[in-house]
Amino acid sequence: MDLLQDPKGDRQVNTIPTPPHKPLSEELLFIDEKPNWKLLREHLFKEGRITKSQIMKIVEMCNYHLKNEGNVIYVDDPLTLVGDIHGQYYDLMKVLEMGGDPEQGKYV
Repeated sequence: MDLLQDPKGDRQVNTIPTPPHKPLSEELLFIDEKPNWKLLREHLFKEGRITKSQIMKIVEMCNYHLKNEGNVIYVDDPLTLVGDIHGQYYDLMKVLEMGGDPEQGKYV
């Protein structure tokens, strides 16, 4: 992934890597019509960006699943119950760090 350069050498905190230069490509972001969540997590953690159309595609996928889920679901434990994080990405990263890999556990 191309990283932005610091041609003037004036980054305030030069120990933090520069963000990715370009948004993720469709081919990298979506595998078998599903978002590559591990790559997306890493890209956004590095302050990378995705396009508006990619965001809309992910939102539409989420809406589809939410609309087709019942308003009550039954889940077996163990699971990690997550409250409203108010769109705070780094809080979500902390929850995933503490709760474990989403592919290995259950999150509600």
